[in-house]
Amino acid sequence: MLIFHSATAFEISDIKKYPAIVVKTMVESDTLHKTTSKKTEIRNGEALRKILGDEKVKFDTEYVYIGDKKIEEEGYTTWYHYTSPKSKTQKPVYHLYYQKKRPMYEGQVGDTLAVIRKSDSEIVLLIVKQDSDAEKELYEIIGMLPKHTENKGSTFWQRLWNTESKRTEDYELEEETLSLPAIPEKSWVRVYFTPGTDCENNIVAEINNAKKIDIAVYSITNQNIVDAIIEAKERGAKIRVITDRLQSKGKHSLVDELSDAGIPVITNVGHKIMHNKFAIFDGKRIESGSYNWTESATESNAENCTFFEQKNKTFSKQFEYLWDLYQK
Repeated sequence: MLIFHSATAFEISDIKKYPAIVVKTMVESDTLHKTTSKKTEIRNGEALRKILGDEKVKFDTEYVYIGDKKIEEEGYTTWYHYTSPKSKTQKPVYHLYYQKKRPMYEGQVGDTLAVIRKSDSEIVLLIVKQDSDAEKELYEIIGMLPKHTENKGSTFWQRLWNTESKRTEDYELEEETLSLPAIPEKSWVRVYFTPGTDCENNIVAEINNAKKIDIAVYSITNQNIVDAIIEAKERGAKIRVITDRLQSKGKHSLVDELSDAGIPVITNVGHKIMHNKFAIFDGKRIESGSYNWTESATESNAENCTFFEQKNKTFSKQFEYLWDLYQK
């Protein structure tokens, strides 16, 4: 057993240095001392596959637990897939096999489990204790809430800005339709950081696979994303776009290409700016974050984008509210 020295110790803030992370709230089947299985593996291959790839890889791994105490060990994990001979669809099943390291024994139901991609050959397998300072810092970085967080009795602005301030006149929004999304218990949330192409590539992938796409994005200047939207329209996908009025008239804006392709596009009326950055795919999957759909956001900015399943149609309700408002 090798314990990390302080010179190489992992800190929650390090997450922002790495290209991608997936997180989930731990349930019984995720814990190493679980009663349902003795296998040391993490499943839900689709989310992990999008940050770890399709090939079999043996990753050098930092095992980290942060709670009342901090435990760090070095080891490895194996990312592997197979196709069951009994499978009717012949789709490969993906697994991340891990070692029985001390940090993995510490994980409890309700803690947060994270897989962080450092490079093509290195990952961090992280567990943070529920209600710990580490949990708070982690969720601040990814811009979401833990599953167990209660929002009752607080306004949207208090939850978003952690303040008692009222809404400003420049951002008059319908509070009852808004909430910060919470990490689900049974599925993963994917977060990518830029500079780098992960946000752009995953947005394009979602566009390529969707039949219905609602987009509310402040600035749109990324040609690869715009080409994917137009191709989706040509294959019959239903698409609507909301963007900012002034940004849409900018020198580098590609909004006119969307309009010329017959895609409905509207801009803000009544709000000083339309600063949202989210997209809804088939009414279920959400992409959101600081990432504008621009080349600079991919190539040179420090941004993030998050992919998750929406709960209670929160984003869909807000999109419909803005869509109706801006057509008045």
